[in-house]
Amino acid sequence: MNEQFKVRANFVLLVVGFVFLIYIIKIIPSLYFDPVIYKIDVSGNEFLNTQYLKNLVMPIGGVKLSKLTVPSDPFLKSFSFKYIGNGTAELTVVERKPSFISSTSQGYFLTASDGIFLVAIPNDELYKFTGMTIFFGIESFNFNKSGIMNPVLVNEIDQILSYPDWFKKEILEVDLKTNTIYFTKGVSIEFKNFNLDQGEEKAILSIVSSSSIGTRYVTLDNNFIALPPAF
Repeated sequence: MNEQFKVRANFVLLVVGFVFLIYIIKIIPSLYFDPVIYKIDVSGNEFLNTQYLKNLVMPIGGVKLSKLTVPSDPFLKSFSFKYIGNGTAELTVVERKPSFISSTSQGYFLTASDGIFLVAIPNDELYKFTGMTIFFGIESFNFNKSGIMNPVLVNEIDQILSYPDWFKKEILEVDLKTNTIYFTKGVSIEFKNFNLDQGEEKAILSIVSSSSIGTRYVTLDNNFIALPPAF
């Protein structure tokens, strides 16, 4: 009787030990590498509100780290999650930054340097974005609801945005269709292309500063030809 009891007891202990071993091998590592998250910390955001991001990410109750994601937002370029302990994960975001304003047949859009539309701007609120260059001449076939899809236009815009700050601050608007840049004082210059070197930039600012309000120029054979007022 005692021998049978010992055999049964040993068998039970063996089963318990086996179950415990499975728990250690499978359950504990899964808890460590894919923990349940109850709280989100946010870093890297400048334009997207922290609480807005938390609300996007966290459902009611906990969720496993591997299941965390961020719904699409035009400001959001990329993101990553990292477990930092105590049921908390850190969300690190890389945002698109507003670079210019796109003027289209569908209205004005605050736009990132890669051509993605970040937010629509009502006409009566355009004044709030003073200091940002407005780009015109973006035809309907060059954009869709999410942004400018013509890479040629994006490259041209990027070229203009790469001008030095002392030159860019004199630019108010750009017509991409006619290659015309509108400077302060309403002075405009039509170029063959937007590829300017530093010497040309300094010459242009000199012309702009010495020109009458509303003067228009075209470039011919590297010369700046002033157009008659009624032309």
